[in-house]
Amino acid sequence: MATLGIMWDRMNTGVFKWQAKAIRAAGFDRLLLFKPNHVDRRNRTIAGWVYENNHWRYEPKSPYPSIIYDRGIYSGRMLQEARQVKENIGIPFAGDWLGNDKWSIHKHLSVNSRLRPYLIPTLLLSHNQAVHTMLHKYNKVIIKPLGTHKGTGILKLSYRNGKYVIEENKKQRLPLSKEGLQRKLAQLRSKRNYLVQKWVDITDAANRVYDIRVLIQKNELGQWHLTGMGVRLGKAGNITSNLATEGSAKEIISFLTKQFGHTRALRLEQKLRELSFEIATQLERSFQKRLVELGLDFGIDRQSHIWIIEANAIPGKEVFKRAASPKVFKQSLQLPIYYAGFLHRRLSGRRVRRRHDIAGILMIKQEEPWK
Repeated sequence: MATLGIMWDRMNTGVFKWQAKAIRAAGFDRLLLFKPNHVDRRNRTIAGWVYENNHWRYEPKSPYPSIIYDRGIYSGRMLQEARQVKENIGIPFAGDWLGNDKWSIHKHLSVNSRLRPYLIPTLLLSHNQAVHTMLHKYNKVIIKPLGTHKGTGILKLSYRNGKYVIEENKKQRLPLSKEGLQRKLAQLRSKRNYLVQKWVDITDAANRVYDIRVLIQKNELGQWHLTGMGVRLGKAGNITSNLATEGSAKEIISFLTKQFGHTRALRLEQKLRELSFEIATQLERSFQKRLVELGLDFGIDRQSHIWIIEANAIPGKEVFKRAASPKVFKQSLQLPIYYAGFLHRRLSGRRVRRRHDIAGILMIKQEEPWK
């Protein structure tokens, strides 16, 4: 009996409705939803919610699953528990972590000459001079925590006529003297690690910040598949576009057409596609890790130049629920389940039995490009 495990930081079966409906087509008999701290490594059992025969039930001692799809964003003790599960239970995971270190991801992308022109100039905020170096060159910078989630903790810093101004979502602008800035930076660095980046003007005609989320995922053949794109438009006055900070979602072509015209909008969308496949291939090869999906965030400035903002291995999909078709949103939830089925059959030596069998078998050699 083949069981797919989904590891998450919460226990809410309603969120996984579409994933549960896909398990039979993916080759699984059951779905087990669990949290990392519910794994009993001594007895090799897990307490969690099991989906089988079209309904959910709670099992306090379910056997280990055949393969695990990790959807959790962990911190503190639960992060330690998740790491223990990944490293010690001996069950394959559909995808690995990239970690939550934006600096490391930036460095791995920067070795690729085809991606380098699209990377935002970035320094690690290891000392205050990094901020002054960037301000001297660009006048405006973004200060971003290495592990920020949903746009939290991001600051915009400007320098003009000998004055510094800090901006943050939902807060008034804060003018600072040079000494005040030094104290602020020391305070930030004492709590967490930060990046400092050139501020790129990725605002629309109404001066609202926006970015483009691209979701690229492995499919049932082990191939990268671009599932969808969506625009996240920030609330007026905000410095980020995240939906969690009162942003809204828009369909990409109609939005870009308003900014750049229809012909250029189509060209930009095509370039975003090309960059997305290049980024996915580069990160797998450079980190030497197997990935199942990536949420890639891009900005486009007023001169229509594309900038890579960041890559996330546990991507949110809310933008596709709001701005894409129901079919795209459903696919965004189910493709990782189909990929987990492909990978399970591959690792267990079973024949790839979904449609396009021959193509699927051929893709096995291409699925881990670093080997």
